[in-house]
Amino acid sequence: MQHRIFLGSKKNILFLSIFLCSLRLAAQSYNFSNFNLREGLIQSQVLAIYQANDRTLWLGTYGGLCNYDGKEFTPYSKADGLVSNTINSIVQDKNGQIIVGSDGGINIIKNGKVRTILDRYAIFSLRKDRQGVIWGITGKKLFKLVNEKLSFVDVDGQYITHISIGRDGKLYLVAPEKGIYKQTENGWIFTISFPKPLVESYIFKILFDRFDNRKMYVATVNNGVFSYDGKTFKTFFRKKNTKYHAIEQDGQGNIWIGLENGAVQVKKDEILYFNGSNGLSDNAVHQIFKDAENTIWISSFTSGIFKYEGDAFVRYNKFRNLNLAYNVSGIASDQYKNLYVGTFTKGLFKYDGKQVEILRNPAFTNKNIYFVYADTHHDIWFSVHDSGIWKIDGKNFKLVYKTDKFNYNSMVEGHDKDVWLATPLSLIHIKDRKKQEIQGFPGYASCLYPLSKDRLLVGTSAGLFLIKDGRLDRKFVIEALNGAYVLSIVKRNDQLIIGTLGDGMVTWDLKTRAVKKYTIVDGLNSNDVYGLTFDDKGNLWVGTGRGINTFTYSGQIRAYQVLKINSPIIECNQNAILNYDNNILVGTINGLLLCRTNVVEETHKNLLIHINKVNIYHKTDHDEDLTIAQPEDQNSNFELSHNQNNISINYKAVFLSNPQSVSYRYKLTGLDVEYGKSIKNTQVEYYSLRPGKYTFSVYAIANGQRSNVSYFHFTIIPPFYETIWFRVLAIVLVLFLIWLIFYLVFKSKESKKIALEKIKHTEQNKIRKQTAEDFHDDIGNKLTRINVLSEILSKKLNQEQTEQRELVRLIQENAGLLYNGTKDILWALNPKSDNLFEILAHIKNFGIDLFQNTGIKFEMEGILPEFQTVQLSMEFNRNFTLIFKEVLNNVLKHAKATEVLVLIMETPQHTIDILTIDNGIGFDMTTAERGLGLNNIQNRCKRIKSTFKINSTIGKGTTSIVSTKIAVTN
Repeated sequence: MQHRIFLGSKKNILFLSIFLCSLRLAAQSYNFSNFNLREGLIQSQVLAIYQANDRTLWLGTYGGLCNYDGKEFTPYSKADGLVSNTINSIVQDKNGQIIVGSDGGINIIKNGKVRTILDRYAIFSLRKDRQGVIWGITGKKLFKLVNEKLSFVDVDGQYITHISIGRDGKLYLVAPEKGIYKQTENGWIFTISFPKPLVESYIFKILFDRFDNRKMYVATVNNGVFSYDGKTFKTFFRKKNTKYHAIEQDGQGNIWIGLENGAVQVKKDEILYFNGSNGLSDNAVHQIFKDAENTIWISSFTSGIFKYEGDAFVRYNKFRNLNLAYNVSGIASDQYKNLYVGTFTKGLFKYDGKQVEILRNPAFTNKNIYFVYADTHHDIWFSVHDSGIWKIDGKNFKLVYKTDKFNYNSMVEGHDKDVWLATPLSLIHIKDRKKQEIQGFPGYASCLYPLSKDRLLVGTSAGLFLIKDGRLDRKFVIEALNGAYVLSIVKRNDQLIIGTLGDGMVTWDLKTRAVKKYTIVDGLNSNDVYGLTFDDKGNLWVGTGRGINTFTYSGQIRAYQVLKINSPIIECNQNAILNYDNNILVGTINGLLLCRTNVVEETHKNLLIHINKVNIYHKTDHDEDLTIAQPEDQNSNFELSHNQNNISINYKAVFLSNPQSVSYRYKLTGLDVEYGKSIKNTQVEYYSLRPGKYTFSVYAIANGQRSNVSYFHFTIIPPFYETIWFRVLAIVLVLFLIWLIFYLVFKSKESKKIALEKIKHTEQNKIRKQTAEDFHDDIGNKLTRINVLSEILSKKLNQEQTEQRELVRLIQENAGLLYNGTKDILWALNPKSDNLFEILAHIKNFGIDLFQNTGIKFEMEGILPEFQTVQLSMEFNRNFTLIFKEVLNNVLKHAKATEVLVLIMETPQHTIDILTIDNGIGFDMTTAERGLGLNNIQNRCKRIKSTFKINSTIGKGTTSIVSTKIAVTN
């Protein structure tokens, strides 16, 4: 659309135009898009059209082969490996390979590479059956490809000229001299016999009706098209003095027939001819093809191919040889249904339903018309560059408002029949012949909408603003439109719909203040919205920079939803849109477009997207680079090394109906949380990906449709030093090293401590030994001397000195006791006594000495030689011997026993218990009082971490047990 802002004065004119990019369209009435050499077609005479599984078209010509994806043509010729440039037939096998039949043989194309499997044969009518077997015709003989080799099949000796696919998916053969054969599991069977008129004609194709199981069409070169209802053949279409080359059925059931000079569409109630006068070509039509989107493609000899955009839109670019392909700036209808069409540079046109008239007036002939407006009385107003605003009342023209400072670019009638006029920098309010100028709003005024009696909305290049009571209301703000270039405004019920330049369409609820934005992601053909209007059904029609959109309002979700219409790619103009007899007229940069609102659109299959190629690049070694061409298995996972972490992914969605509307959204699970914004790029690159599991997913959007989602799963294997097992091993190793360090430090300290203890122990032993020797030599000798001197003194005393003798005896007795006590001390001081065997032996000797000459039998059992290895401390030694001295002395004093047994026993825990058993008188455990001796025994046991228990029964003796923690083994 060419959106202009005009500034002007009487003396000086400043002409400011904002031109947007324009798309040049040929003058035509029906919507055909032509593709020829300039668009990339390899040669202009198309002989074969085929659509592959990826929705791309393969076009066979006299000059080679082309693959068309909706945006570009990829050519193949003999230079690329084709056996011949004359391509007659194309099919895709079950492995996804393209099989090409030409005048020279058969080629196979996969991933852009061409190879030859057969030469020196002219190949026609290639078809694939339900089992995936490829069949074809050469020299009027039927063949099938078996292991890429030709295998001829005889069919009753008949010549075969054509192969078709029925609605049941089975193949049917045309034997022109007989009739039609059908493929079965047991071979080919004859099913339909041709009548004489068909036998005498050259049949080039049979077509099975897609909507009627019983119906079939037989197309001949010279005698027209016949229909077959299961019983009889009838003439379906015939035109004199022409030849027939192609036949196809569209998605609505209409039959298309290719003629020698154009094509014909046979509907139920009418027949339409298409040729050079209404958008097609006058050349012979050799192929007609319906693609998966129900779009019709027509091969016109020497004119390339044409795409039929449907009859929902009709362009009025010519009328009775009058060129109307002008830039339409405004449209309005008066009370007599006359149309007034304003243009840039060519003035004003009028259409009265019969003819188009150029309105002649020096004031506006060949001038720029900025808008055309119909008021409530259906009088027509229009603005002329540097002239002012004119009014048409019937056949009279009247200049109403002259141009003052600026040209008027918009006009609306208020609720009180007042008039609002807009120039780029001001508003003019005219009421009761009084004129008020309002300025101060940001940006340039672009459009107006009367909201109520005293409120007017002004769309500018800086947003949407409100004029209230003749002043700019600065409190009025719609955040979503701040800074937006507002081009058009309409209202339905309580909802405003605003079109913008680059920001899509915005709706604003007057009650709830809810705002919603619509962009190409929501189905808009373009984010440039120039015109808005409603049809009689309440559907919203939107004129954009790339065609027309239709929206319907859903009360359930309180939002507009796009209706899928196959709009031509055309650039609309600002506010040049009108509901005219329930058809929508749209002014474009190249003429007037009629949008039919009652046309039932054909059902189009959803978009199909696939990943074409994945390039994987190694960090350092380019020999390790990898290319994955068309990964077909969506569930397969590719494992890559940690150095193969630079990845380029190429994807594509083919939407032949409107390829320019396709956009993409993708995400990489493992890196992205959500899908990114809609983009046009068909390739994405990732660098230095971290090891981990990833899933690349992408889908396409076009005309409000969303495609399938295509996936690519891959895993980047981490280096060994980033694996879990390595990290666990490293942690274990670090912990082990820490433990080893602590252990070595501990062992070092322990060794030093042991060495110190050993030195200390050695020194103690030396001291103990020296002390024992000194004690023995000193104290022992002196005690012996005292004893000797006592004996001498006793001999010198006479018998009468009894007291003196008694004193001497006591001295000798105490000296003896003291000497015996010193023997225990000397034994304990001797380091040799620090083992269990010596201690127990010492206790045994003590017991023998204690009970000698007492009449009590004493025994001690369980002293083993192995006890010599059980080393004990001096403190243990001392306390242990004193415990048993006390126990044995108690037995001697109190038990009145005749037998005493000390028994050493090893426990299951490999410690020893020492039992002292006597057969004395015993005592009552409940009434007996614990004496000082027993308390001493208990205290000494605690010191050596042992326990003491005693058990006695009157008349049955006493048993005491000392349980030690001395560890012993047998």
